[in-house]
Amino acid sequence: MAIITNLVAVNDIAHGKQVFRVHGTVTVTTPAIEPLLVEPKLRHRGGWEVLELQLQDSGAIAPQVVTEKTVVFERAGGTGWKTVEVIHAGDSQRCEIRTIEAID
Repeated sequence: MAIITNLVAVNDIAHGKQVFRVHGTVTVTTPAIEPLLVEPKLRHRGGWEVLELQLQDSGAIAPQVVTEKTVVFERAGGTGWKTVEVIHAGDSQRCEIRTIEAID
């Protein structure tokens, strides 16, 4: 089980450089699970950005307690797409990509 909430995607433009950032809160079944957002190995051409939510077991001994963790993805160069889709275990969630530009 992994539920992602508070999903935010931003093209951050500052000092002439762009960074594409996505972050959110992931609910996992134990503190030993670490969520990661990664670019999928197979890229699609559907007209939007796609990221995959992966869950990695840290191997730590931890109680079975539902836990919320922050997940962050960053890529230099920004993106030209207006939407990001996060996929996980046959499910997906979409979010609008906003642009934030710093004024020098």
